[in-house]
Amino acid sequence: MENLDVITIGEAMAMFVATETGDLAEVEHFMKRVAGAELNVATGLARLGLKVGWVSRVGNDSFGRFVLQSLAKEGIDSHAVAIDNRFATGFQMKSKVENGTDPIVEYFRKGSAASHLSPDDFRADYFTSARHLHLSGVAAALSESSYALLEHAAKVMKAEGKTPLFRPQSAPGAVEKRSRDGGETQPSRLPG
Repeated sequence: MENLDVITIGEAMAMFVATETGDLAEVEHFMKRVAGAELNVATGLARLGLKVGWVSRVGNDSFGRFVLQSLAKEGIDSHAVAIDNRFATGFQMKSKVENGTDPIVEYFRKGSAASHLSPDDFRADYFTSARHLHLSGVAAALSESSYALLEHAAKVMKAEGKTPLFRPQSAPGAVEKRSRDGGETQPSRLPG
């Protein structure tokens, strides 16, 4: 197995960006892109020449294939991406804006393949082949099982002398769930 510089864990979605301004219900033309906080980091690092791996789940569907094709085009290793036959790849729709206003983004990700990430997706040989692990609050907030994967991966990487990195960034509305042990948001409990 090739050594990697960085591994990221997270969700990628197909993103449909309006090519004209207006209400998403009325817009007729969109460009298809790939979106995802951790995938954006992976893409940037790969473009800087680092060897990057991405861990996730995608549906066995056209959006999942689109995500995998996008990874390949960017030179991001996808050996630890599971193809899920039960759950679909999420997607989002994004409005086109003018004058620096914030776009309207509508997410269609509830129950997505990536929300079913779990410690079962942890492959020790793959993770420990990397020097660094990049995690974010977005992936931590996908589900309890996704959070458990991030927590386990961070503990193993730290024990192996690797560097787990955590960016507390979250998508709007993504970190609303509170933990059962006192109301603390889950991302603040990650080891590292």
